[in-house]
Amino acid sequence: MPRRLARSSRLLAAIPLISVSLLSTGSATACPNCKEAVSAQPEEVSRMASGYNWSICLMLAVPLGLLGTGTFLVRRAVRNGTMPEL
Repeated sequence: MPRRLARSSRLLAAIPLISVSLLSTGSATACPNCKEAVSAQPEEVSRMASGYNWSICLMLAVPLGLLGTGTFLVRRAVRNGTMPEL
């Protein structure tokens, strides 16, 4: 019983600390690229959107490419019988 009471008192002490830390934060500012996108001229917006699209595609393609390459190499090693025993 005393352990349960100690745990609940710690929780009661943590609640005000968490609420103060969450409520005392300031507003978040945008990253420099987002600020630039908001203030960009209309003719620049399409190029900027295209750049963001390409960057997202590359960020998705690189990990998938690495995973695919690793899978291919492991599969080839298993087929050839050169996969080491673990």
